[in-house]
Amino acid sequence: MRTILFTAFAVVLLALPSPGFGAETGNFGGNVASGAVVSLPPERVALSTGEIRKFELPFVVESVRSSTEHVRVSRREGQSIELEAVSAGSAVVTVVSGELRKEFQVTVSSSIMPVYRELSRELGDLPEVGVELDGNLLTLRGEITKIVHWEYFRRVVKRYEDRCRNYVTFRPGPALFTELKKQMENAGFQVGDSVSPDAPGSVKFQVSNGTLTVSGWVLCENDIATVKRILASQVWLSPEWNGNSMRAVTDLTVADTQLDVGIVFVGVTRTQLERLGNSSADGTVLSWNLIAWFRALAGGAPDSLAGTSGGQGLYSYLNTDLKGSLVFFGNNGIADFRDGGHVTLTSNSKNFAVYENGGALNVKVYSQDTAELKPINFGLKLKVRGGLIRSNEVRLEFDLEKSLAPIKQDEDYFQRSTKTTAEIVCPLNKTAVIAGQRELTYSGSGPEGYAFLRHIPVISWFAASEENQGEELQLLILACPRIANRKVQMTSVPSDETALVEKTVSRSVRAKAEKAHERESRNWFLKLFTW
Repeated sequence: MRTILFTAFAVVLLALPSPGFGAETGNFGGNVASGAVVSLPPERVALSTGEIRKFELPFVVESVRSSTEHVRVSRREGQSIELEAVSAGSAVVTVVSGELRKEFQVTVSSSIMPVYRELSRELGDLPEVGVELDGNLLTLRGEITKIVHWEYFRRVVKRYEDRCRNYVTFRPGPALFTELKKQMENAGFQVGDSVSPDAPGSVKFQVSNGTLTVSGWVLCENDIATVKRILASQVWLSPEWNGNSMRAVTDLTVADTQLDVGIVFVGVTRTQLERLGNSSADGTVLSWNLIAWFRALAGGAPDSLAGTSGGQGLYSYLNTDLKGSLVFFGNNGIADFRDGGHVTLTSNSKNFAVYENGGALNVKVYSQDTAELKPINFGLKLKVRGGLIRSNEVRLEFDLEKSLAPIKQDEDYFQRSTKTTAEIVCPLNKTAVIAGQRELTYSGSGPEGYAFLRHIPVISWFAASEENQGEELQLLILACPRIANRKVQMTSVPSDETALVEKTVSRSVRAKAEKAHERESRNWFLKLFTW
């Protein structure tokens, strides 16, 4: 009797519709003959371990099944289900309602919430950065403008770069450009909004599409190297550092610059050199190095005895232009300005700029049958070349020659000349002082005294005087380079400025002549007793 009941119960179970589905055919239990199964498009889902997510379906859920244990159905009610991520892995969750079927392709990763909380805490001091959590995706967004913040962010995000998507970029703020401008100005450049070849030494900044372009006209190749060196020192302009958000390029051109070099020869006696070691006439005390330099030229004691700190050598420079240097020498009683001139040269050209001021003496040169005239030049000849090596410094090469007119001695001609070849480095608008050769001068005066009596032997010792003086003369060469203005414009018509010159000069010459004539007329009596 028990066996019959069991069999009947089994038959009843077999007759009931099965809640599952056939693996081979893909059909779920039910009345298969009533129609084909309709599969809705599958849906991909990403979950993290421990996460529970609710899904709404367009039909009433009759059954649901997960293919693996990584995902389980925590709740089913009406048209919704809740899936819980148990462990990392993947699973296919199939939902059935009659002839309808829908699959969820679920990927479970380790929990992102602890990463989100930890990353949010570490980046909490950076208000520029936002941490976003969307499902199982962790995203960083923002724009950082400070170097310190960017360096800290890079250190933090390096530990999480495989757990999040990073869209944070670096954009330099105004403070960085202000500091860059300050460094450029300290190097001698002017930073402005516009540049021109007429004003070399000026640069401008332009930012476009993540590129900082420094453009302008400079004075020499060394200026270009200086700009590039400053840009290379800015860590925030390195693409490897800023995440390829910005780079720097240069568009610099060396302008054709002309230099004007003024040159003056000055004769200074040893006594005057010693006096120069004190101070200038207007009370400005000279630097100790320059004092020692002047004293060294005058043959002063060496440093070991005099206790000076420097100044030896044959080259120095005054911290003023050529005009200020001449005023300085004049205020100290030095007025023996032998000769001078100026030349204009193109910066860093290979050619010499030449200035000549003098004349020529034609000398007869006899051969066996004929005689011809040979000119011998004399005067001042200046040859200068060089150029800017920095925006405020010049290297100059001098070839200077000063010669006197030839003098005939014993059927031959003797010509005295002074030559100087030198290469110096001098700041712009400053006066380089080059020590040339020394000369010995001899001067005599007399006899002077009472008429008749000064020519009588013995008595002339009481009634006459005679003075002979020898002095050592140091020949100094003053050279002052400056940048020539290429756009000099006249402010008035030349005739307006020179209209009264001729009348003024004629009046001055006439007054001097009348005064001299008056002096000679007043002393006619004394002329009778002098010879």
